[in-house]
Amino acid sequence: MPDAVHPPIEIVQRDGLRWTAAHVKPRAEKVTARYCAQHDVACYLPLRRRAQRYQRRTVETFLPMFPGYLFVQLDEERKSVLLCSHKVVSVLAVTAGGEATLVQELRAVQCLEQAACHGQLTVQPEIVPGRLVRVVSGPFKGMMGVVEKRNKQTRVSVNVDILGQSVSVDLDVEELDVEPE
Repeated sequence: MPDAVHPPIEIVQRDGLRWTAAHVKPRAEKVTARYCAQHDVACYLPLRRRAQRYQRRTVETFLPMFPGYLFVQLDEERKSVLLCSHKVVSVLAVTAGGEATLVQELRAVQCLEQAACHGQLTVQPEIVPGRLVRVVSGPFKGMMGVVEKRNKQTRVSVNVDILGQSVSVDLDVEELDVEPE
């Protein structure tokens, strides 16, 4: 990922600060992320790789995984700083219990984002829960996700409940362990 747009960030819970999602104006995700970096607001903008061919050359770009959204860690003071950017439409409300779930989901999205450097990821509407699995080997070891079958491949999806969307990656069946219901 281009470091100028997306410096690596550790997704951790801190006292007095709460992770949430900010809904931003269209095509303003990267600008808002840079604004956050300049104003000491911790943010995470998951990106996915897109390669397109134009005539004889391939152009690689990194697009927001969740268009219109940016994840930020806020308190009331940082929230007002963020709103002063004039790029934020709204800040989604997260309960104290919901933040722990969001932090886990964001960590899983970070793992999938690393895969985006090497392949294509699919972002789709939230999946109705199917079979819950844990990845037992490979770069996603320990990650939990929902499985759906497509074209003889196993697709594991990690839901981001606050946005109602998920990120998917194709894995071999040997890499998965089905969780008991």
